[in-house]
Amino acid sequence: MRSPAVAPQSAASTPRSPCTGETKSGAACQAFALPGRPFCLTHDPDRAADATAARSKGAAVSNRLRSIEGKRQKLDTVSALVEFTGGVIQDVLEGTVLPDVARVCLYGVSIQRQLLEASDLEQRLAALEAREPAQHPQKGQHQWGR
Repeated sequence: MRSPAVAPQSAASTPRSPCTGETKSGAACQAFALPGRPFCLTHDPDRAADATAARSKGAAVSNRLRSIEGKRQKLDTVSALVEFTGGVIQDVLEGTVLPDVARVCLYGVSIQRQLLEASDLEQRLAALEAREPAQHPQKGQHQWGR
């Protein structure tokens, strides 16, 4: 007879103790301690080099993301979408962009085009409504009697 299967405990279900370290202001640290240790990664004196490396890696990723932000193309006109689409196609043909990545980009371009068209129609309708006052007949008058 087999014993009942017991699901292994995940890391999330095991109890975690709080870090016993203090912040620079003297308050208790709110992070969880590392398994089998009284401190979190930031406050563990034996892992100071690891903490420094993690901070350095985080700063590098953050700086890279900030530099990309300023270089993103604005895809808010049809001509910008056409230019971007042509670039994606060329990049796939050159092999610098994977076809799956290109497929996702071109799907996004399709959605952006639909949003631009809807926005354009909305603006044109608002301009027409502003130019033409309401042409509804007054109560008691017929439209052809004017």
